[in-house]
Amino acid sequence: MGLVSKKGLYKYVMYGIGEIVLVVIGILIAVSINNQNQKRASENRLKTYLQVYKQDIEVDTLVLGQAIKFIEDRQEPFKLFLSNTVSEKTYRDNPQGYGLALSYFPLSFQQKGIKLLENYIGETEIEQDTLISDIIASHRIYENLVNTSMERISEDIDNNLNYLKENQPWIADLLLGQLGHPDMMPYLLSDKYRARLTLHSILVYNNLYPQLVQLKKNHIKTIEEIDKRIDDTK
Repeated sequence: MGLVSKKGLYKYVMYGIGEIVLVVIGILIAVSINNQNQKRASENRLKTYLQVYKQDIEVDTLVLGQAIKFIEDRQEPFKLFLSNTVSEKTYRDNPQGYGLALSYFPLSFQQKGIKLLENYIGETEIEQDTLISDIIASHRIYENLVNTSMERISEDIDNNLNYLKENQPWIADLLLGQLGHPDMMPYLLSDKYRARLTLHSILVYNNLYPQLVQLKKNHIKTIEEIDKRIDDTK
């Protein structure tokens, strides 16, 4: 092969290699741009989910405040009717005592935001995000605690109502607001009723109440952390 031919082949090979290098560089640039776009889209999606979750716990915080107030407003009546000085006059002067062990403040929490965050973590291959992990973990822990306490309180109320239905015919009068049945007061002043009222009080004030207070504080702190995260990504 002549010198000219060798030089031509060399140029052809180098040109081919150059074309390959340019193609590889182009692919790498395209992949990098695509990764950046995907990362940006993922971050925007997470930001939207955090905003939805924030709105949810803002609603939950308002409901928690109402539930906490409902429980606090009943704390003194519970103390009064669990005291050794309770009498028929106590009931006449404080009619709310008749229904202390028969009512509660039902709670249900928003689910859309927390489910979006859980799905995001499950579907997205991202580095560990402490804020999101903490949000999901604490949310589910408190939700399970509160729901368990609420279920126990609901069951206790059902048990009380069933007992009254089976053993105290005046329960119909009580539920209708008629308080004059002669057998009503002896039961309400009995040790048996006091024991039931004590158990209900423990379920509300030793279990549920501190959980609600702590959950409200946790939501307020989480809202502040979400605001900071959103501000940092602007």
